[in-house]
Amino acid sequence: MKIKSLANIAALRVYSKSLVRLCVGWGGILVLAGCGFLSQKPQLQVELYMGGKPIPCGSALPMAGNWYLEHVKFYVSDLRDQNNNPLPFAVNNWQTEQSALISMEWNECVNASEQMGHHRLQLNPGLDLSAVEQLSFSLGLPYTTNHQDPLSQPSPLNLSSMFWTWQTGHKFMRLQLKSVSDSWAFHLGSTGCDSASKVRPPEQPCQSPNLFEVSLKRPKGQASTLVLHLDRLMAGITPARQNSCTFHPGETTSCDRLLENLGGAVFEWR
Repeated sequence: MKIKSLANIAALRVYSKSLVRLCVGWGGILVLAGCGFLSQKPQLQVELYMGGKPIPCGSALPMAGNWYLEHVKFYVSDLRDQNNNPLPFAVNNWQTEQSALISMEWNECVNASEQMGHHRLQLNPGLDLSAVEQLSFSLGLPYTTNHQDPLSQPSPLNLSSMFWTWQTGHKFMRLQLKSVSDSWAFHLGSTGCDSASKVRPPEQPCQSPNLFEVSLKRPKGQASTLVLHLDRLMAGITPARQNSCTFHPGETTSCDRLLENLGGAVFEWR
């Protein structure tokens, strides 16, 4: 909805009967948090934190070595409430009913011509998030979706940058950092997948699906934000090219640590 005048703003405030809170989101974009009149779809804003604070878009990460976030992307699927009832996503270019891709790019901060990412989970109209006492979801994609032909899948399941092969399926998370002279990457996905070739899907689930289940109790307050704590995810990892984890040979130590960290409190509902 485009706001063209102060009269329109006043009318919208009367109509919504709610307080408008301006805040600066990823990329320095002004967003209206928790305002029903911007969209009738209930939603959760997704933010990146480090050291207990939001990471300003384009700024150096608060860690040694002058590192920057190049991009972070991850799939969320099978969103459910405390009674295990499904909470379908609104369908758009970033979401199907069962899965959503969160995408944050460093280019969003420095180049206005770049395509903007997707920083929120938008749910179907009619869902009442205020009645949800617990959110559960999977970080990644289920076996039945993971190994399908990406060329025949709807967006965002057809992105080549988030796909390995039919045999191993999608990258569930793609996190990449860079510094002046080095880089670090974490690509999460299923391993131990058995099929006739890399261009054939497995007939059974992979030995290590690496599909992480997340369950979050409703916090006090607005409960309008899903936070990914990068420092918790990277605990015990010294970023450097040789410490990357893309599940190639020789990356066992870093991958084991990152998988262990994902089993902890990496996500928070605020």
